[in-house]
This record gives sequence, C-alpha cells and structure tokens, in this order.
Amino acid sequence: MENHKFSFVNNMADFISANETELLSKITIGTAVADYVSIFPNIRHAEKVPVFDTGDIDSLVSTGHCSTTFGDITMTEKTLTVCDYNIQKGYCPESLAKTIMGLRMQAGSYNEELGGGAEERFIEDLVAKAAVFNERKWFQADTTSGDCANGITAQLDAASASTVNVTYTAMTPSNAIEVAQSYVLNLPDSLKYTNTVMFLNRSDFQAFILGLLNANYYNPQYDPSGAVIAPMAVQLPASNCLVVSSEIGTGRAMISYGQNLALGTDVLTDSAQAQAWWSNDNQEYRLSMKWRMGSLVFFPELVVRIA
Repeated sequence: MENHKFSFVNNMADFISANETELLSKITIGTAVADYVSIFPNIRHAEKVPVFDTGDIDSLVSTGHCSTTFGDITMTEKTLTVCDYNIQKGYCPESLAKTIMGLRMQAGSYNEELGGGAEERFIEDLVAKAAVFNERKWFQADTTSGDCANGITAQLDAASASTVNVTYTAMTPSNAIEVAQSYVLNLPDSLKYTNTVMFLNRSDFQAFILGLLNANYYNPQYDPSGAVIAPMAVQLPASNCLVVSSEIGTGRAMISYGQNLALGTDVLTDSAQAQAWWSNDNQEYRLSMKWRMGSLVFFPELVVRIA
C-alpha cells in the first residue's frame, strides 16, 4: 500500500535536475526575440556592459595617404539590470488521480501509468508559457508597474527625444505591406545599409503574413526570392528588414538592428535554479524555477519607435 512517492513525482524531479540549464535557457534565451538581439548570459543584478561608437561614415575616412589626423573611438558603458522572476507550483497527486487521471485510465491505476514522457510534457508546457512571459517583460517591463527596471518600450519612451518617432497604424491584411513599407522608409540614414529587424505585435504580424499571402509574396514551403522565412519571422519583400512576431504589446512596433538591443540573464550562473520535490509537510508535489532577466537599448537614436 506504500505508494506515496509516486514515480511520476520522482521522474519529474530527475528530469528537472538533469535538464536544469536547458530548461532555464528555454525560458530566457529561448524566447522568440532572442535570435535577433544581443545576449548577455551572466548578469546577476545590475552590471556594466561595453558600448563603443566608431563614428559616422562621412568623418570616418581621411582624404589622401599622408593624413595623420586621428579620430576617436568612443568607449563607454551602460548598465544592464535584470529583475528576479520565479515559478512556484504545487499540486496534490491524489487530486490529479481523482480528476484527469481517473477519467483517462482504468480504475485502480496510478498516475505513473499514464505512460512515459508525461513529466517532460508537463514541464515543457510551463517553460513555453514562461518564455512568452519573459518576452513580454523584456519589452513591456515598467518600474511604475512594480518591475525593478524598465523594458524596451519604456526605455524608448524615456528617450523619445532621440528616437525616430512614427505614428502607429494597426495592420490588416489589406494594408499591412504598405504600413510596413512606410515604417521602413523612416529608418535613419545609418541603418539604411544594414540588416534590421521590425518587431510587430502578434495581431499585426498575423495580418502581415496574410497580406503577403494575398499578394503572392509568401509561401511557407518555398520562397524563390530567397527571403528569410523562420518560425514567427519573415523578410519584408525587397528590403533588408526582417519582420518578427513579438510581445511588444498593443499599439506598438519598432525597428532597429539586433546588436542595438540586449537581453541580459543570469541563466549560466548559480543564482538561476530549477528544482522539484515531494513535500511531506504539504502532501503535494512542488516545483520551483528562479531566474533573472532584463533588457537594454544601447543607442536609442538608432531605433524607429512606433507608438
């Protein structure tokens, strides 16, 4: 009759212990925007990160081979602050057995008889949701709402005197391409020759994809133009701008280059933790994940702020 240490619980704890770094990486670095920004994986709280400016194009080169005029490379630092986040979950296996498991299995069965992989699916569902939460905070964190530091949009709002400011237009399948093109036309001169990323909210990105499809620009299986097609990202035709679905929020969008935006996390330090255990005192299975994450705009003047 001794079956209190359910193998489902033990397997869950073993799975988390064996995959702790991978799971925490999926929560932070695994966010959809992480492929398009700079990653700083060893930030514990508020740390200085290097920033350099080699100067503008017109003043970079001197005329003639005998010039001894030296320009300065400006080396500075900016503070990247990460905030504390955690998941604390618990449930009673007996309650699970009487509800979901009781409906799916034969009478007298135990939770672990659900079959292999249940632990992984349970954790991966939490991790996927936490990754969306992190992306949302990376963009939308605000000290006025209780966060320890501002996210990307609040930083840009504070620096709006320096950013290129464009009025937001909600996208529909019929106007999405035209709206995206109008955003790109506002790029500052120093970004017109380099690859850029346009972050759209989920609704606008869906309208943009449908707009491309209706205009015969988009085929998810084959793109003869060679344009970049990735999950939740697609190239704006005839441009150097990659359009990405993101958690930037309602009524917002932005364009910049990836290295201008930073995602800081403590995922590779000992402060990030993931663990699971059976609590005899509470008679329930418990799960805890802790991490830190924050964002930084290096050069606001190299951002098209759309609001």
